[in-house]
This record gives sequence, C-alpha cells and structure tokens, in this order.
Amino acid sequence: MRIPVQSPASLNDIPLRHYQQFLALDEPTNIDVINIFLELPIDVIMKISKADVDRISNEIMGMFNEDCKHQNTFELNGKTWGFIPSLNDISFGEYTDATAYLQDWNNIHKSMAVLYRPTTIIKKRKYLIEDYQGSAKYAEQLKDMPVSVVMGCMVFFYNLLNDLLKAIPHYLLEELTPEQLGLKVSSESGDSTIKSILSVRETLEGLKTLPKEDYMSV
Repeated sequence: MRIPVQSPASLNDIPLRHYQQFLALDEPTNIDVINIFLELPIDVIMKISKADVDRISNEIMGMFNEDCKHQNTFELNGKTWGFIPSLNDISFGEYTDATAYLQDWNNIHKSMAVLYRPTTIIKKRKYLIEDYQGSAKYAEQLKDMPVSVVMGCMVFFYNLLNDLLKAIPHYLLEELTPEQLGLKVSSESGDSTIKSILSVRETLEGLKTLPKEDYMSV
C-alpha cells in the first residue's frame, strides 16, 4: 500500500527525545524506527509495503552516520539558544551539572540545559546567554532540540579532551593518581572537583573525531 510519508531531511529534523526513545529499545525493528522517528502509529505502518518500510528505516538510520559539527546556536520554541560563550569562565556548578550526564543519553538533555541557554544579546556574531539557574529550568524543553546539535556538542568535547590526553605522557595516565596529577578532590562528597584524567578515556568512547568549531560565533 502506498502511503505518503514525509521523512526527516537530516538529523537537524530529529529531536533528541526521539533518539532517546530509540536508544531505550533493546532490539529495535524497522517498524520501531518509523514509529519513533516519524511518529506514525503501528496500525498505519502495518499498511505500508515491506519494501517501503525497509527503505524508509534504512534512510533514517543512515542519517546517524552523518558528520555532526559543533553548532554554537540553534532555534527552538521561538528562541535562539547559544552554547556557553567561554568555557574558561564556566562556574563550578555549571561544570558539575554539565559533565554529570554528558555520557548518559537518558539524561543528556540535562547537560544540554547547562551548555545551551537562551541568548540575551547577539551582536556581530557574538552573543551572551542567560545566567545559569540550574539545569531543571530548560531540561525538558531541550528534549526537543535537534539531535545533530547534541552530537556536535559531544564531538566538541571529544576533541577538547583528546587534545588534553595528547598533552599528557602515557605513563602518567597509567601510574599517577588524580592527586599526583594535580586534581583536587572534594572531602565532602568524595567526587572529583575536576574529573579524573584517568577516566577521560572512558568518556571518549563512542564519540567521533571531527574538527572543532569556533564556539564563540553564531
């Protein structure tokens, strides 16, 4: 049966929440792919020819092989959202909240709510964003942000951390403790004030290496 189906043109058209739903499935089928990413009811999908179901599913999944570059800004809900203009000025609270869920796809929208916030001023390709008031303020809204922006942000951090690793001799990573590497540890919570470099390699797993972008520009 021929049923008109409007597939997303790219990952820019796929909201984060759909990708989270997809990842929550143990063994997703082609029907699951169409049901989630196109929001088509199962009973409608069952009326589509198998060839079309397979083709549409393959087209959607193929998009996740696309290169995702870091995006400094994006549009959502009538607002322009901007990445933190300067990571050098990131507060401890922002850092803690941003890194807590960066590798947890179920909760990565909470990290995105730290790293991306509504812009307050945009002038000559520079911008300012709202002051940080906790990730809960925008976390739910950012479930609808383009998954391409999320993946590009992870690429940015991959490259940032990869550069850090390159600057540290291998034997230091194997032999020295976080304290010996100059990392402070909180005596109250037991959590690292700065994440241990020894765990960076795990953080990098599964991310792609792509050129870094200038995150200050619009």
